[in-house]
Amino acid sequence: MKKIIYDIAIIGGGIVGASSAYYASKKKLKIAIVEKDSVASHASGFAYGGITPHIGLDPESPYDKISKYSYELHKNLSNNLPKDSGIDYGYKVYPNIELSLNKKEENKLKEIYEKNKTIYKWYDKEDLKKLEPRLSEKVLSGLISNFSSGVEPYKLTLALAMASEKQNTEIINSEVIDFSSEGSEIKRINLSNGNELLSRKILIAAGPWSKNFSQWFGIEIPVKPLKGQILRLKSNEILDKGFHWGPNYVTTKQDGLIWAGTTEEDVGFDENPSNNGLNNILESVLEIFPFLEEAQLVLQTACLRPLSLDKIPIISASEKYKNLYLASGTGRQGILLAPAMGKLIVDHMLEEQTEIDISDFSHKRFTKV
Repeated sequence: MKKIIYDIAIIGGGIVGASSAYYASKKKLKIAIVEKDSVASHASGFAYGGITPHIGLDPESPYDKISKYSYELHKNLSNNLPKDSGIDYGYKVYPNIELSLNKKEENKLKEIYEKNKTIYKWYDKEDLKKLEPRLSEKVLSGLISNFSSGVEPYKLTLALAMASEKQNTEIINSEVIDFSSEGSEIKRINLSNGNELLSRKILIAAGPWSKNFSQWFGIEIPVKPLKGQILRLKSNEILDKGFHWGPNYVTTKQDGLIWAGTTEEDVGFDENPSNNGLNNILESVLEIFPFLEEAQLVLQTACLRPLSLDKIPIISASEKYKNLYLASGTGRQGILLAPAMGKLIVDHMLEEQTEIDISDFSHKRFTKV
């Protein structure tokens, strides 16, 4: 029987892998996604799903450019992907309010506002109370953007994968064991189901597990898991805006529940929700919205985000094998950055001009002496 030779084999069925498959499938390529569990079964299925470019960044910084680029790709996807996949993944645009709880935070937000008055609106305490009367008295002020949006991350990842399947992508439920190479190319990937996978190009998009492929790539891939927990709360009231303070956030999602988070835990590959995480999130969110004390806890989730050593994504080609590539290290912004990660790495793999410069995202920044 003739073996199938794929154009691109993607290791990892999270949102970066699914985004890569989506953009590659648009080019009529034969794609394989290899996922040991199921699509969106880890961080991509349990993330918050906020799509808000970072505030206060230097507009010339690589991170600012990739986040804005990906934000625009999300807008384009919202017009096409539901039709391509048949899945409504809850994309919506809503105001996002960055809150200050002390003078230091307020001064920082004011500084950002003074430099970006065309983008943001400044609300003092009185203004905020008119906008959202349920806010705690502890909130001093807020910086409001009207270009924020959000999605249900599990549905988005599934939509990307299903749209790709309709365009000649195969999802293979198996674990990658090892590979065999000839010269400077990887020729075969050996799977736990006993099969061999042949592909012209290979992409590592395994999230926090990307480090397991360091020997393949030729360097110790500097990506580790960053655990984050989220609560889903049932209330008779809704929050029709997004609210952020420090690392925390809260809003009502498509499922009608109020999602509140999050934690940042360096605990290895422990994906279990914890009482400590529950208490920390509740304490933080009740400080902002005391009315949620009456809310019912419906679900507590935990996931592992892939955090790079310098907190900047990695979009790069191996120097060891010329047909091996890496897209990982999105940290807490995986849902925001995934479309850009997918499109940029696919364009790079196909030796096409990328729409933004990706040289700053190369793994070579970690190997400079």
